[in-house]
Amino acid sequence: MPLGSAAHRALRLDFGQTPWATDLDISMLQRRSLLALLGFILGVGACDSSGPTADLGRLPDTTTTDTTPPPPPPDTTIPPPVDTVPPGPPPDTTGPDLPPYDPTFVGIPFGPAQQPPETFGPPFNGTILPGTPEKLVADLEKARRADTRVLVNLTGRETNIRDANGFSMTLWKQRVDRYRHLNLDRYIDEGTLIGHFLMDEPSDPHNWNGHQVSHEQIDEMARYSKEIWPKLPAIIRAWPDYLQGYQYKYLDAVRVHYLTRLGDIDEFIHEMVQGAAGLNLALIGGLNVMNGGGKDSGIPGRKEGKFGMSAAEVREFGAKFLSEPSLCAFFMYDYDPPYFSRPDITAAVAELKEKALQYPKKACRK
Repeated sequence: MPLGSAAHRALRLDFGQTPWATDLDISMLQRRSLLALLGFILGVGACDSSGPTADLGRLPDTTTTDTTPPPPPPDTTIPPPVDTVPPGPPPDTTGPDLPPYDPTFVGIPFGPAQQPPETFGPPFNGTILPGTPEKLVADLEKARRADTRVLVNLTGRETNIRDANGFSMTLWKQRVDRYRHLNLDRYIDEGTLIGHFLMDEPSDPHNWNGHQVSHEQIDEMARYSKEIWPKLPAIIRAWPDYLQGYQYKYLDAVRVHYLTRLGDIDEFIHEMVQGAAGLNLALIGGLNVMNGGGKDSGIPGRKEGKFGMSAAEVREFGAKFLSEPSLCAFFMYDYDPPYFSRPDITAAVAELKEKALQYPKKACRK
């Protein structure tokens, strides 16, 4: 091996020669030791699978790499595959042992708004139901078995469907979309579900952060509802005069109710009937029995300075409304057990219900 070769230089480096040593000053013993070590290195290099270009100045890496992946630790089991099958309709919460029932609907729906489902039945046969996705089908089943027809509100309070700019169509549609998976055809076809209550008082800026809901937005809500449930009437509570000036393609009916502060009852009914007819919309009438009475009723209202309607007011105002043949439903604001359990109110309500039962069965559709 030449003394100036790379191998020799490596040996000099590995053995750390002292500064005074030269290539010719190595003793015989050292030479023998070096020759023996060089033989070992060359022997190993001959077995190196890296070929003749392997660097003899570097000891080969004799470690082996195990390419078999280690088993997972006991607590890291592989999760099962995600089920991508879309969920079906919710289970029938009405119970498997209920016998078949064919509801009997007579006249037009009549009753207070927001009547709890557990109280469905006489003396009423209609209500406005605040729906929830989890309970709507079960509540509709309770209604049909009590011969009760319902107008359903799917979005809840105004605070659910408004933002800083007022009414939000995006929020409204998101609230409605929660019900898309429900099959409501049976309840629509037989008349248990009489309509989708889109909104309350679109003209009142107090409800919509200083703004009003436009005619175009109202009809877009109705269109979107019919996209999901084509046969379900779309209904709004608004004054017909606010709805004037627009040709509604999808809206079906307008709901109104009377309070004594609105003036003469006959003039009010005439204005509402003519306004709805001019818009080609069906009409739902009603009374605000909780806050719409006169000061002489003696029945405290729910708000400061408001009064509930007396039995005489309920009887008079309701009878005049229920003499109008164009009505498709009649609702009172709203369910209050102490009020409706008063004997005088009970008697007045019973008289009005008899009038509601005399109507031919009709849908709240234009």
